[in-house]
Amino acid sequence: MSSTDRRSFLKTAALGAAATWIQPELGTLYALPTGANLRVGLVGCGRQGRSILAELAKIEGVSVTAICDTDERRLSSSSRRAPDAKTYADHKALLEANEVDAVVVATPTHLHVGPATDALSAGKHVYCEAPLAHTVEDAQAIAKAAKGASTIFQAGFLGRSNPVYKLARSFVRSGAIRDVISMRAQYRKKQSWISPSNDPAREKLLNWKTNPEVSLGLAGEFGAQQLDVLQWFTGKYPVAVSGAGSVN
Repeated sequence: MSSTDRRSFLKTAALGAAATWIQPELGTLYALPTGANLRVGLVGCGRQGRSILAELAKIEGVSVTAICDTDERRLSSSSRRAPDAKTYADHKALLEANEVDAVVVATPTHLHVGPATDALSAGKHVYCEAPLAHTVEDAQAIAKAAKGASTIFQAGFLGRSNPVYKLARSFVRSGAIRDVISMRAQYRKKQSWISPSNDPAREKLLNWKTNPEVSLGLAGEFGAQQLDVLQWFTGKYPVAVSGAGSVN
């Protein structure tokens, strides 16, 4: 993607998000009336999906009634974490069963658009992992569907639920630290980004984040989270983006 295309993508995604009701935290789910039961379906049972299952289990009044993944091994692993949930290999079949009130989309980024827009069209609340999409067109489609929905749509920008970030933001927004002239974000990981597999086709699927055919790469996947925090702190969007990197 050229630098011009990157700028276009960032601006378009920003405008789409601004036009959509995107809650900054999971307060809507936590503020359930006494005795309420919110039926949740999970689409995407990878590492992030399984982490979400663990979090949903902690929320009173929430029950996971359906899980979906095209990978049988991941679906089986997640079903042990949600033994009462029905399993599906296709998100459309999950929606047609009409057994959920809300859908969590935790598929790879390039596969968000189908489950997210279909769930909104079916009248379901949607929590979609961030970044929302890997192309301008998919980001626009999700934003349009969310804007026209009568239900709640939330993007999974995790920095906004971090209590340390919330405290730091209060200093910035109140002017307690005077004029902010620079902000820096970083993300580090000791282990390899690559998930090995004896099956080349499966290994390619597992490592979609590093596949330029379907991903914005690590900078896009994790940079989106950091860029959102900077925008949340300052109320401003980037006007220019540059990057450099290497494979070590």
